[in-house]
Amino acid sequence: MARRRTKFVCQNCGYESAQWLGRCPQCGEFNTLVEEFEEPEISEKVTLRSEGGKPLPATQIRRRPLQRLSTGFQELDRVLGGGLVPGSVTILSGEPGIGKSTLLLQVAGVMARQNGPTLYVTGEESLEQIGLRIDRLGVEHEKLFVLAETDVTAIGSAIEELKPCLAVVDSIQAAYHPLLASSPGSVSQVRESTAYLLRIAKRIGTALFLVGHVTKEGFLAGPKVLEHMVDAVLYLEGEANYTLRLVRATKNRFGPTGEVGVFQLDEGGLSEVPNPSEWLLSQRKEPIAGTIVAAIMEGHRPLLVEVQALVAPNPFGMPRRVVTGVDIGRVLMLLAILERHLHCRFSDRDVFVNIAGGLRVTEPAIDLPIALAILSSRFDVPISRDVAAFGELGLTGEIRPVPQSDARVREAKRLGFSKCIGPSDGRGKREWLTVATIAEAGHSLGLLPQR
Repeated sequence: MARRRTKFVCQNCGYESAQWLGRCPQCGEFNTLVEEFEEPEISEKVTLRSEGGKPLPATQIRRRPLQRLSTGFQELDRVLGGGLVPGSVTILSGEPGIGKSTLLLQVAGVMARQNGPTLYVTGEESLEQIGLRIDRLGVEHEKLFVLAETDVTAIGSAIEELKPCLAVVDSIQAAYHPLLASSPGSVSQVRESTAYLLRIAKRIGTALFLVGHVTKEGFLAGPKVLEHMVDAVLYLEGEANYTLRLVRATKNRFGPTGEVGVFQLDEGGLSEVPNPSEWLLSQRKEPIAGTIVAAIMEGHRPLLVEVQALVAPNPFGMPRRVVTGVDIGRVLMLLAILERHLHCRFSDRDVFVNIAGGLRVTEPAIDLPIALAILSSRFDVPISRDVAAFGELGLTGEIRPVPQSDARVREAKRLGFSKCIGPSDGRGKREWLTVATIAEAGHSLGLLPQR
């Protein structure tokens, strides 16, 4: 018997090599090449002619109204652009234990009551474990079917036989195709398993949800082509020590990207947070030095979050910088701007910055609130509780405009904030106090000492 040839495949990007390499030359990652058997080539090639291969003028293309199925969660429907499209394939990924399986099992249970049969396929848990979770979540229904299987051909047969309105495969890294010799979770298995299920979902019109693992860097595990194959890519985010969970769309062929749905995780599963700004803000009435409310945007949704800062003396000569909820590099840049343009010394002081509620903010409009919170703590001057701020801070100390300023101010006014501070947007009359520099913003709130 001839010895089967092997190759080494990068589990991050799919690069193939005849020998093992410590570093992938294509994506630059270390220790990602895994040995796999080469699949035998098919001796006879069969060419199939597609009936839809003839080019058609755009005016002759049949246009049908896009039908959507509600998931039973308005927050998730918002992220998907209005609901699930029949025949669409969506990947939901996130850290272990973040709540991916819980959310999709709840969706399958709700859609079973509203739209008809749904199928939940588990490759990582037994039927008994899924039964306990169904009881805990309260989603038991006669039209909710559960299958414990990892063979994609058996999963595909079950989908074709049942023809559910929704099928969930948890997870795609646990599934395997029996014609491939590589192990489950490898690049070839993930790619071919997804393609096999995708073809079935498109043909019979079943909305398909795939659960995906993430790498230690937080990206979707598997080849990059996986994200190009599917219709939507969702990420479930959240801090392990907080109950807040965010569903974020990074790709969506049937709706906008960047949309965010807000959930809260508790013993009964994931529940929607209809008013996340009010939920994230502290109920404290009296002002305290080092806190301010920031008006940020998550997708097209304005949110109000509380920014907390603590500046404390450090007698040891090695000041600490501890940051939670925002990039530490951005906070270091803001400290340098404050030292350079306001002559505030931080080299002998510890600086702690926190975004309350477990939210992680990446947009630049958080710059001005962080800088004002640091100044408030540095000089021990409280900021009024009815003040909200937003704006990007430049290296020269100027406050740069940010998009959707009106939506931020409207959200702040709705929750009772009477004063908003932000940059000018180049238009005429505005509903907020405009400031051009960080020095002007600090003086407007009385945070800087008179010189």
